[in-house]
Amino acid sequence: MSLLELRDLSVHYRGARGEVTAVRSVDLSLDAGQTLGLAGESGCGKSTVAMSVLRLLPRSARVEGQVLLDGEDVQAMSWGRLRAVRWAAASVVFQGAMHALNPVHRVGDQIAEPMLLHGRRSSAAPSAVAELLDQVELPARAARAYPHELSGGQKQRVMIAMALACGPRLVIADEPTTALDVVVQAQVLAVLKRLVAERGIGLVMISHDLSVLASTCDRLAVMRHGRIVEEGPARRVIAEPAHPHTQALAAAFPTVGDPAFRHVTPDDAPAGPVLLRAEGVRVDYGSTTAVAGVDLEVRTGEIVALVGQSGSGKTTLARTLLGLQRPTAGRVLFEGAELPRSSSGLRAYRRQVQLVLQDPTSALNPRHSVYEAVAEGLRIHHVAGDEAALVAEALSHAELRPPELFFPTLPHELSGGQRQRVVIAGALALGPRLLVADEPVASLDASVRGEILALLLRLRRELGLAALVITHDLGLAWTIADRVAVMYQGELVEQGTVEEVLLVPKHDYTRTLLAAVPHHEVPVTD
Repeated sequence: MSLLELRDLSVHYRGARGEVTAVRSVDLSLDAGQTLGLAGESGCGKSTVAMSVLRLLPRSARVEGQVLLDGEDVQAMSWGRLRAVRWAAASVVFQGAMHALNPVHRVGDQIAEPMLLHGRRSSAAPSAVAELLDQVELPARAARAYPHELSGGQKQRVMIAMALACGPRLVIADEPTTALDVVVQAQVLAVLKRLVAERGIGLVMISHDLSVLASTCDRLAVMRHGRIVEEGPARRVIAEPAHPHTQALAAAFPTVGDPAFRHVTPDDAPAGPVLLRAEGVRVDYGSTTAVAGVDLEVRTGEIVALVGQSGSGKTTLARTLLGLQRPTAGRVLFEGAELPRSSSGLRAYRRQVQLVLQDPTSALNPRHSVYEAVAEGLRIHHVAGDEAALVAEALSHAELRPPELFFPTLPHELSGGQRQRVVIAGALALGPRLLVADEPVASLDASVRGEILALLLRLRRELGLAALVITHDLGLAWTIADRVAVMYQGELVEQGTVEEVLLVPKHDYTRTLLAAVPHHEVPVTD
């Protein structure tokens, strides 16, 4: 008998416009000690499948078919039986640990909560929490911390510890490494693989990144439009994808060093004179040094990738280059002149150097239309000319065409990729010389990621636009960058062309980053 079996599972959502089918006739099974990867883009139905296992879907959902957990139909369980099954028989590691954890409770109390709900004596909870933290490679003292005192990787491990608190046989991990840097991602994946091996649990891993699933899972199932379009051993699905959608997903996450993924061509605009330069920039926060004497330059028409782990100082450096943070020492120059200190001078400078934020959803006002979002910068900077024409031109450059069709649209009516294009259009409306893009594709699906990267290359080629791309994704750097600067503990430890840094790294930290990148190769499994 399988640990988990889905038989002809379909899920429909009732809405104002009628019923929408999110999952269509899915059949899947998983045995104890196995890992199943569920891949697909946003809206394909993979999270709906996962949430149906423990009846965590909203009231608007209507479920057909069977979800069998150890042979028992979850849909037929009473509420009392379902409460007993949740956490104890099966549990979920939710996406976005910061949002899933209660910010005002210590993490030890949150790990203990499911154990207490399932009858564990409160006196025994502290030792059990310490043991769980040890299993996810965290020190016992972490139990006393609040979520904001932990790094992203530590918070994700706390979520895994919570999921294991009541000894379930099945764990469902929904995008457990999204937005984590490559080193922390590798650590979290290693913890999950070790727990499967040591405890014999069944693991369902959900992700839009096939390389993450390939490094973790025995079997892969690929979803599109609510259906399973391909399923099989991970090695075969990755090495010989049969379905065009699987092929597209595999191609969206580049292999560093593979010329097929290198999209910078001889036809791209050559780099010109130095546009932006940092000289000995240092930023201190009290006794903590976030940026320690950095020298960096970006030339006209050049794309520079600034890579490093979370906490390396790259975002603080970017804020300093934008004039949002004053350096403790050193200086920033734009076209040879030091950044102004006056408000009016900085406003004029920021028209030339525009920021593109990581999360387009939080960057856009949910009550403002696309037109208002793009026009806002034009109004702040008192840009002369026909406003509607300037907005339309910016939207066209960002490949939102016909632009007038998008004028009245609100952010929630757009896809993630379209929202990111609106953010880029807002920057382009001011005619900048340089874009500072902070993790511009980290939260996007595989196909959309490729579209945004292609857009950045086209803007460089057609408008001569330079870019400083801040990322923990070495694959992104390999795809579009001319040069790479590697940041570690506030210092730039290595700089050079993409080929020099990523193919022949000189610094141990660069080698560590490259070694942590998930690869498509999958170990042979029985």
